[in-house]
Amino acid sequence: MSMRSRVFLARRAVCPLGRSGSTLAVRSCQGGNQSAMLHLRAIVPCLLLAFPALAQDTRAPEPQYAVACGAQFARSASHVSLVKLYGAKNVTFEGVNRPEGEVVKATVLFAKDPSRRLEIEWYDKKKRRFPSVMTVFGETNKWIGPLGIKNGMTIQEIEQRAGKPFKINGFGFDVAGAGHFSETKLEKLPGGCFFNAHFDIEEGLPPEHLERFVGEVEISSDDPDLLTLKPKLWIYTLTYPPPSAD
Repeated sequence: MSMRSRVFLARRAVCPLGRSGSTLAVRSCQGGNQSAMLHLRAIVPCLLLAFPALAQDTRAPEPQYAVACGAQFARSASHVSLVKLYGAKNVTFEGVNRPEGEVVKATVLFAKDPSRRLEIEWYDKKKRRFPSVMTVFGETNKWIGPLGIKNGMTIQEIEQRAGKPFKINGFGFDVAGAGHFSETKLEKLPGGCFFNAHFDIEEGLPPEHLERFVGEVEISSDDPDLLTLKPKLWIYTLTYPPPSAD
């Protein structure tokens, strides 16, 4: 439908003409001796009602599930600023589990929803400000990291974003499947934080003929035998250096 037809229909919606087509109706809807400005004022509200897409949406945008070294997660972020953005009911401060049974205090976004859970630890623990580590768990987690990284990606997909092969730890101990991204695009990210990640394989441990992948060893991400195990990203973190560091 042309814009001319839309304007005509909009005018009809505000000022429908009866069969008699009275002089008053004609002057009100078609302009008559009214000024062009009054005519426009009559038409524009009708257009916005008839075609909502033409009206500007003034609602606040929904927070995006993107975590990076900036925006709401910049160095200046705090528990308070996250509460303002995501709402008090979606932001808690609680103990979270870490390797070797350690429990640390962290701000948690969407704590009861594994698909949206994000944990933020702070350098200033008392005032809960200046993020130190931001952690995204779980293969189905919606949070998307730098370069489009998200949990559940294959090791080949992460290698593409890194720009070259990297090393990962062997499996079967506390830091199993941890990636080492030195000299890759993931070594240091825009905004000044560092990317770390852990990979897992579906069976938990490699089969007997690949025992060389078990324990404190390093494996290249492009190792053909490793690729047969189909490792996937299951946790990643973004880590800021201390506030005093350059």
